[in-house]
Parts: sequence; structure tokens; C-alpha cells
Amino acid sequence: MLELAFVRRGEHTILSRRRFTHPLQALEPVRAEDGSLYLMMLNTSGGLVGGDRLKTTVEIGQDASAALITASAAKAYRTTGAPAIQEAVIRMGRGATLEYLPDHLIPHPGAVVHQSIRVEMAQGSRAIVYDSIAAGRIGRGERWAFRELRTETTLVRGTMPLYISRARITPELQPLNQLGWAQDFNYLASIVIVGETTDSGAAYEWPALGADLESALRQCTGVHGGVSEIGCGGSVVRFMAYRASDLSLATHILWDIARRFLLGRAAFELRKF
Repeated sequence: MLELAFVRRGEHTILSRRRFTHPLQALEPVRAEDGSLYLMMLNTSGGLVGGDRLKTTVEIGQDASAALITASAAKAYRTTGAPAIQEAVIRMGRGATLEYLPDHLIPHPGAVVHQSIRVEMAQGSRAIVYDSIAAGRIGRGERWAFRELRTETTLVRGTMPLYISRARITPELQPLNQLGWAQDFNYLASIVIVGETTDSGAAYEWPALGADLESALRQCTGVHGGVSEIGCGGSVVRFMAYRASDLSLATHILWDIARRFLLGRAAFELRKF
């Protein structure tokens, strides 16, 4: 269990509550040069095993803003029984800002993982939500060798769903070595960008953001993807990468574009060591 809460104090956001039990942990928050607050979440056990049930709950208060990151890619190990379950629920106050930027998940051969994130947004809140997976331990030549992976990403504002994405990948039941199943790409990722109005009250120009993101994707080496506008006021980027380095670079470039558009600020370097 990991519980976090952020509130606005004057010109800055502060961490007002932090509670956790093994194996989840959160380090001291760090303030970037532009004043942004980001916090690193850890799984101190080194990975997910069958039977794990890990839950993270985050509250971001009115007008507060926080970026949540992880120290490295998450590993999920082989299981012959129950799945490893990890879920995150994030509740946002009016005018709050969320940047959710965990590293990718690496499912090992035989792994069964069910993971979900639910973001409950209040009026005027904004979010950038990132999710990514590897096809397996690529360096060992293990592609699509896990048993099952279920993922779900949900963003709602009040009672209205803004974005829902569900996937279930079962390589044993449906081999993924044929045309149409990521081909030779080893990493799959998505970025959801949602907001109502700018700080000045103007409407966001989502087609302009889509054009910038599409242009960036075309220039990223080893990456292929596309951008879709969603009806609630937002954009979704989905892309694939050959190498982890390609994934990391493309993610940073796309985050920078999304951040400039949504918040009017450039992306900053995330210190993980």
C-alpha cells in the first residue's frame, strides 16, 4: 500500500501525506528548476510475483500539481498460480495537474500481470498519463513469452468517462509472431493528454497539438505511431519502439511537447540516481 497527498501552499505544491508498507515506498519529493514537484515511487522487492496485490492511492488537492515517476522499469516474474496485481487510483481537485510517468513494465516468461490506473478529475484539472510495456526481456531474446497481461487506463471527470483503454494479451493462446502483432517492435506505449481550458480560460487547440506530436513521431528514430483526438478535449498518442533507448527518447520528446502545450512549460530532466 502507498498513499500520497499533495496540496498547494502559496506558490508551490507540497507533499502533505506519505504512508506506505513494504514493498511499496516513496522517496522525498524533488523540486525541478521551474518549481515543479516530482516524486519517485519504488517497489523495493525488485519486482512483481504471483499473488502480489499492490495499490497506490494519490490525492492532488485544488490547484496543486505533481509529477509521479518510478526509479526504473518494473519487472514481473513467472507465476504458476495467482496473478500479480498492481493498481493506482488518483483523485484530483479543481484546477489540479497530474503528470504520471512510470517506466515501462517488463513481463518475464510465465508472468501473469493485471495492472490498472484510474484518474478521477475535477473541473479545470489537467493530466498527462503515460503507460508502456516491453514484449519481454528483449536482451535475452524473450519476446511475448509471458502468460497473460491485462492493462486498464481510465480517466473520468465527475461521472463522465473521458478515456477508457483496456487490453488483454495472452501469447500462449494467440501467438504474437505474425504480421499485425507489433511485428519487430519490442515496446508499446501510450500518452493521454487531457485538459479543459488554459490558465487564461481559452480553449485548447487540440488539432495543433496533434500536428506537433505527429511531426515529432515521424522524426524519432526506431519509433512508429500515431495521434488521435478524443471528444472530451484531449489527445492520445500510441507508439511502438524497437529499443528501450528509442522508447525513452521518444517519450521525453512527446512529454515535452505535451507539457508545453498543456502547462506552458518545458519538460525537465528527471533525476533518478
